[in-house]
Amino acid sequence: MRRIILNITSTTGITLVILAIIGTLSGAKFIFINSVFQSLAANIIIHLGYLLTGQFESEYVILEATLDLGYTIIVLITFGYTFHWFTSTPIWMLVIMAMVIYFVGLLLNIFRIQEEIDIINGLLQSRNKNQNKGI
Repeated sequence: MRRIILNITSTTGITLVILAIIGTLSGAKFIFINSVFQSLAANIIIHLGYLLTGQFESEYVILEATLDLGYTIIVLITFGYTFHWFTSTPIWMLVIMAMVIYFVGLLLNIFRIQEEIDIINGLLQSRNKNQNKGI
């Protein structure tokens, strides 16, 4: 549960930063508070859906990534129509944002997994040294 909350808040933060960058480049002066909560809600739905798509296992990593990314885009388009995001943001930009956020999330997961591997390897080396000493 803790990891899901961390992932939701991380992707919401990334979403808001990307929205701020796009807004700045297009001359916007502010982001509405409603947009923050709408982004949070979309990210909650997306990550709950990832729990379901995680049940689908395939030997093809690209197929799993495509399923997750497709689900993400469908949720964002649905939210876009529901909350009228497309009056200020074109649909193609939302799709590109979804792809960028998804791949940034993948990179963060890769770094997190690498850190966990390093910690586990350190613990194993420590245990092996202790066993060799007869402790």
